[in-house]
Amino acid sequence: MTLKTGHAPYLRRGESCSLINLDVLITLIPLCIFSCVYYGLRPMLIVLTGMLTAVACETLCCLMMKRRPTILDGSAAVIGGLIGALMPPAAPYWLPIIASAFAILVAKMPFGGSGRYLFNPAAAGIAVVTLCFTYTMFRYPDPGLVNQSLPLGDLSGVVTESSPAAQLSSGGQTLYSWNTLLFGDFPGPIGATAIAVLAACALYLFSRRAISPLITLSYLAVCALIAMAFPRVSGEWYNSVMLELCTGYLLFCGIYLLPDTVTAPRHWLARIVYGAAAGALVMALRHIGQFEEGACFAVLLVNAFSPLLDRFCWRLLNLRRLHRRRRT
Repeated sequence: MTLKTGHAPYLRRGESCSLINLDVLITLIPLCIFSCVYYGLRPMLIVLTGMLTAVACETLCCLMMKRRPTILDGSAAVIGGLIGALMPPAAPYWLPIIASAFAILVAKMPFGGSGRYLFNPAAAGIAVVTLCFTYTMFRYPDPGLVNQSLPLGDLSGVVTESSPAAQLSSGGQTLYSWNTLLFGDFPGPIGATAIAVLAACALYLFSRRAISPLITLSYLAVCALIAMAFPRVSGEWYNSVMLELCTGYLLFCGIYLLPDTVTAPRHWLARIVYGAAAGALVMALRHIGQFEEGACFAVLLVNAFSPLLDRFCWRLLNLRRLHRRRRT
């Protein structure tokens, strides 16, 4: 008898990891199309640049390690696509190349490749370019001021404007209406401004069981509670919640980066604690952090405690069951 072998993560379900990655890639398509409506073809080219870089780097690593190429599972394409979706529409093409190369060459392949990495590679790539190229990373063209498509080459003539997240971070007031936030007519990353489209993508991924709603919903609930308790804008509490959840890439992080099947916990209670802890860290970094958006750093921090949360929650519930049995 021969045993079938495969790469982690090992999930109790019929779908393979390649189908999960395919679902994620499918949801990135409408996000890119939405950005292209405002900025032309440049956002799509940035996302494709990140994907091609990630696939090329993983192929090179497999050849150097004399291993069978693992690009067919789609994980490298997903990592590059997520990195591209978090780039500003006016980003130079070398920015997603650096982020994707770091994600594969440093955060993924040295740990064993698909299913074995400890930290989310896409979050690691975004964190590196945020630290090294802060100005370029948060330099957004205003969709209301772009009278025509962004040029595919030189961007010297493009008018830029502070994003709502930057305005919140600096203590200034934002005047964006709910409709503007829902339909993405404000400066921000390529895949993180179309809030209505992001919500639809989340529902699709939930229905396909590609991501865990326990992580995403607990994460968003904690972010909303902190936004209510410590508002950074004047007015009604719901305005603070709406602005915090819709600006930056907070929502994108809760849908795509946190629920990663490799780095997220497996236990249901651990997933709730994991998402809640990430939400608290994201909001803390928004209030006291150096950057207008630090969700990638929060993801990396909670990734480090994911195995511990699994063990602790599993033992906690087992001790509780044992205590109930003894009482009966």
